[in-house]
Amino acid sequence: MDILVVGAGAIGQVYALHLARAGHAVSFFVKAKYAEGLKAGLSLHRLQRRGHVIERLTGFGILTDAAEVAARRWDQVWLTLPSDALRGELAQQVLAAVGDATVICLQPDIHDGEFVRRHVPDRQQVVQALIPFISFQSPLPGQPGPEGIAFFLPPLTPSLAAGEKGRAAAVTATLKQAGVPARQVADFARSTAAFVAMMQPLMAALEANGWDLYGLPASPALREGLSASREAMQAAAAETGGSTWALRPLVWPLTWRLVLPLLKHVFPFDLQVYLRFHYSKVGVQTRMMLDSYIRLGTARRLPVSSLQMLRLSLPETA
Repeated sequence: MDILVVGAGAIGQVYALHLARAGHAVSFFVKAKYAEGLKAGLSLHRLQRRGHVIERLTGFGILTDAAEVAARRWDQVWLTLPSDALRGELAQQVLAAVGDATVICLQPDIHDGEFVRRHVPDRQQVVQALIPFISFQSPLPGQPGPEGIAFFLPPLTPSLAAGEKGRAAAVTATLKQAGVPARQVADFARSTAAFVAMMQPLMAALEANGWDLYGLPASPALREGLSASREAMQAAAAETGGSTWALRPLVWPLTWRLVLPLLKHVFPFDLQVYLRFHYSKVGVQTRMMLDSYIRLGTARRLPVSSLQMLRLSLPETA
């Protein structure tokens, strides 16, 4: 297949590596200023419990203009931009130029899928999927590590994908062929919105706590974040018709007091440093998502006071 990956950051590079390794012809769409840096190829590092494995990505195409996208026929287009960048003029030009390709929307905001469907030629060509891995520019600040993009695929975390049945099945099959665990679900929003709504306020609470992950259990920020998570989950469930019951233990303070100390031993990198590094970069997206939950809750006359307090506690980003 001919596949276009929109964005060549930490997420886009990992998808491109796996898709190319599965035998597909992969191209990146990037802003012109980033094109030169891609020409020599890319080094990625698959993190393991002990060390890492270096994997090279070469032989890919590089596009910088929406007219170049429109001039070719694509089988799949993977959107690896954050939610705020997705709403930029250049991204919208690309969406209008994808032809009949299946467009995979990876952005987490509850309204991202609908936004993409409004900007592509046919609403039925959009498939939404969750990113099942962690990736970042290595080394993390103040940490040892290899130079380049590092990534880690946690066990038992398949990418959930949903959309028009045939297209979603093809995306799921593509991921599995590429070595990425995947599972097709009937309704993306119902399957994922509550979990995403739980996590985003917690990341905001972590920021409000000075990014001190392991000190969070003893901080008022944890209680405030979990209260905001419950409100966001309620708003998301009301919007999508989904359920929150399976996630209820994850909004208990005791759960996080027990789990957080164990996380130091789960990941082959410093999770606290990673979360600060990553969520500082996507701070605009975090704030956008909190605003979405506040609007949803307000429109449905649901409680949003904890979400509003958490949102006000965050400094505005540039």
